[in-house]
Amino acid sequence: MLGKKSKNILLRNKTNYISEIIAKTIITKSKLPGVDYCFNPYVGCLHGCAYCYARFMGRFTGHANEKWGTYLDWKVNAPELLKKEVPKIKERSGIVVFGSVTDCYQPIEEKLELTRECLKIFLEYQIPISILTKNALVKRDFDLLRQFKHCELGVSISILDKYHQQILEPGASDPQERIDVLREAFSSGLNTYAFLGPIHPFLTNIEDIFEKIAPFIKFIMAELPNLHCGNWDNFSKALTKININPNEYKRVAESNDFYQKTNNLLRKLCQKNKIEFRGIFRH
Repeated sequence: MLGKKSKNILLRNKTNYISEIIAKTIITKSKLPGVDYCFNPYVGCLHGCAYCYARFMGRFTGHANEKWGTYLDWKVNAPELLKKEVPKIKERSGIVVFGSVTDCYQPIEEKLELTRECLKIFLEYQIPISILTKNALVKRDFDLLRQFKHCELGVSISILDKYHQQILEPGASDPQERIDVLREAFSSGLNTYAFLGPIHPFLTNIEDIFEKIAPFIKFIMAELPNLHCGNWDNFSKALTKININPNEYKRVAESNDFYQKTNNLLRKLCQKNKIEFRGIFRH
């Protein structure tokens, strides 16, 4: 739950701004499969992915009239709240997912170390955690993650072409950096997985992605594009920039044939590479 914003603007330029916010609570119950609670230390996301479904949150966080990817609020009192809320989570047990409607490894996290400070509190109580990110900054925290008895580290990747990725995911780490995260995390003994999502018609080469990440992951989850969350106008413009017909993209992405072929291919590749397949989400 959000509280009031402070007047402290950490950063403002022509394209985005970052400001402080004082939250009322920091852990919420999860509706996502396989996890029990959500932890979101930031509001918004400066990765600015053109297809992101989380932009709908702007209606509830005071950003209804602002473009997704241009704003970020950091919950300055998150560590203080965690010290009160984490013991209750410990009593109830359950897994906490880091970043259900944001990425906990925002570019500014390198300076703020908000997620890192919060990780220390979760570690003190040995709360089981699951992290999903598109930012290579997570490597900074491997020293903490290795100390958890239960920690899943996932990397989201669905585009290998760097030019396409920079148009569709302008603020995120590039594809090779994300692959390196998986490789280094796996080598250090962390429980790693890949989130192939969204799987784009005409853009996502699932077999090529598997070739690069299969040796470094234990399981995979996947997702088809969610085109019904207020993102279509912005996303269709981004598709046009990379010479993909938006209407054709949408037709294929929402077809049963695309779902069946994608699902079958993922199952086949997981079986071949002895990787657990935890399903594909369809909207």
